[in-house]
Amino acid sequence: MKKFLKLLCLLLAMAVCFLLGWRVMPKVWPTLKTQVVYRVLPQLQPAPTPVVTPTPYQPKSSAALGDAIVPQDSLVYYFYKDYCPYCAQLEPLMAALPEEITLPDGARSAVKLVCLNKNEEAMAAIIADFYADFAIPEERQYVPAVVIGERYLMPGSEIIDQLLDALLAGEGLATPLLDGAQRE
Repeated sequence: MKKFLKLLCLLLAMAVCFLLGWRVMPKVWPTLKTQVVYRVLPQLQPAPTPVVTPTPYQPKSSAALGDAIVPQDSLVYYFYKDYCPYCAQLEPLMAALPEEITLPDGARSAVKLVCLNKNEEAMAAIIADFYADFAIPEERQYVPAVVIGERYLMPGSEIIDQLLDALLAGEGLATPLLDGAQRE
């Protein structure tokens, strides 16, 4: 009987240790690991994770604000920000815009993409003037956004769905000129 009681006490003690360890160990382990284990065995310490700095998004413009725009040019304004993930998702579309298109009447038109970074003070002022002049509601004054003809496309889903159709329909010929742009 004494052996049975000793065995039972041993099993109860093990169960208590297991339950306490299960409840206490997650709270104690991080401190134990840094103050004891890594000091004794520094080779077990994981290497620090490198800090990754995101690269700014900068789409390629085919024209600048000061460039002269001839009446046959299809003009597209693209409003973006440096670190906007939604703007970066549109990079393949913006990079794939053709240099020249054939309009419905058969005329050829050069595509002029003017990219305006909303993070730059001068560009932000031009964009703000555009919002005011064309009464763009405040809830639509975000990036990415595209102006082509009379259309203001925002968010990215509108841009993806409508930009190429509007461009091929010749709407870029009617795009309003922003500050610094001029038609010859």
